[in-house]
Amino acid sequence: MPWTSRIGTLAIVGLLLPLAFGFLTLGLSLAGVLALVLAISAGVSLVRNAELSGAAKAMWLLIVVLFPIFGSVVYFGVRSDW
Repeated sequence: MPWTSRIGTLAIVGLLLPLAFGFLTLGLSLAGVLALVLAISAGVSLVRNAELSGAAKAMWLLIVVLFPIFGSVVYFGVRSDW
């Protein structure tokens, strides 16, 4: 492979790499915002739910805090009264 094609390849990689990191950062930021919104809404729903005992609320809150997206989705899927 001649050195000119290597320089062209490096130039393309040099241009695309920051773009890829930008998309990765955007995706992770959106996932973080989604996790935060889901966790807060599940926490508010937990606090307002009068049917759950204190131990059940503590268990659900621990699950939601440890696994914000998964715990919130499971909570809203299992609890149909939200």
